[in-house]
Amino acid sequence: MKIRTWMFEWLVVFSILATVTILTGNKIVEWIGTFAVLFTFGHAAISNRLIERQTKMSTPDVECYKWSDRYFLVKEVLWFAYFLMYKSYAALIGVIIFMLYPFWRKFYRKWKPLDREKK
Repeated sequence: MKIRTWMFEWLVVFSILATVTILTGNKIVEWIGTFAVLFTFGHAAISNRLIERQTKMSTPDVECYKWSDRYFLVKEVLWFAYFLMYKSYAALIGVIIFMLYPFWRKFYRKWKPLDREKK
């Protein structure tokens, strides 16, 4: 089985979140947060790929796709403040991962452009 990029991303994110959860008390509430962040990351990763495709189109199917990054940034700043107040460390790390993810995708797309993937 070929390891896909999204599988690698999930493994890295889960490893980081699980490590933080274990090191900060290994409580069930933190594990629930860890999995909530992990699945939210999966959703964000798919959204990011859809945005990549929209930007390549001469006439995008979804005109408001440009707002996605703006909403993403505002929501992550707000979540960071919320999780900081509640000392939810795995979720805080998740926010940092989410904030870094767009930079990773830009690097990845320079390394593997969209046109190269199409068959």
